[in-house]
Amino acid sequence: MLHKTFDFILKFFGYVPKYRERILTQEILLLEQDIDKLEKESEQLRDENASLWDMLDEIKKSDISEHQNTMKLLMEELQETLTDEMMKDFKPIGEA
Repeated sequence: MLHKTFDFILKFFGYVPKYRERILTQEILLLEQDIDKLEKESEQLRDENASLWDMLDEIKKSDISEHQNTMKLLMEELQETLTDEMMKDFKPIGEA
């Protein structure tokens, strides 16, 4: 009881018992180690994220170039079909 009262009075003035200081120092060291691990993991995740975005950009570019040729052929075919259909509706104006 007296020990707790003495600790309380010393704590009030900012003093910390030696055993408590050791425990807090160990906690600080463990937390610093956790911070280092988390920073490394965060860096790895950033690298992975960047590489995935690069991969998505490459896939998008390849899809665009692949479909661009298909769309070009489709538009040419549609233009020919429309031209043929429009020519069917015209009547000759005079003799050629």
